[in-house]
Amino acid sequence: MNKLVLLGDSTIDNKVYVEPGELSVKEHLDNLVDYEVLQIALDGAITDDVINNQINLIPPDTTHILLSIGGNDLLQEIDFLYQDLKYTPKRLLEIVIGLLSPVTENYETIVKQLSTNRAKLLCATVYEGNLVGSVEFDSISNSSKAMVSLLNDSIFRICDEYKLDTLDLRNIFVSPEDYANPIEPSHEGGLKFAKKIKEWVGTGI
Repeated sequence: MNKLVLLGDSTIDNKVYVEPGELSVKEHLDNLVDYEVLQIALDGAITDDVINNQINLIPPDTTHILLSIGGNDLLQEIDFLYQDLKYTPKRLLEIVIGLLSPVTENYETIVKQLSTNRAKLLCATVYEGNLVGSVEFDSISNSSKAMVSLLNDSIFRICDEYKLDTLDLRNIFVSPEDYANPIEPSHEGGLKFAKKIKEWVGTGI
């Protein structure tokens, strides 16, 4: 019997963001599959939390692991995008890479640790959010995509090195209805995510 473990942040643990009577990603999965789904993912988690806490909670009989982490690490650096700085393009890119390097290193640490587990692993990328028109994020709706793309490039590179499956959430959360707010998945988005997870466990992507 399959046993699926969900690691990460509010991309999975989105219950507090959906409307009353609507379902989280975990609840959608519980409705879609007949095997055990264990949610270790926690709203607000960053890569350090997965390394130091979540990995240690994976049961030994786990057959499949879904990892969705990194978005909150980017949010911790979001103030950079609001600054009015006078840098050359070269220096600007150097700063961005410097901001992302610790996240990338943590992500690779996570993948390396999980690769020692016998369970099959699926890594989800970081999505872009529904930022256009939002009070807080509209002014960085385009620049934030560059940050997301750079991190996702590292995720794809790491997963390719370890021969792991990936799921690009930018191709799943594609409409405003997929978001409960500018940066969290909605009932509708969560259902699309859950269906892709189910498909992966059953047949692979």
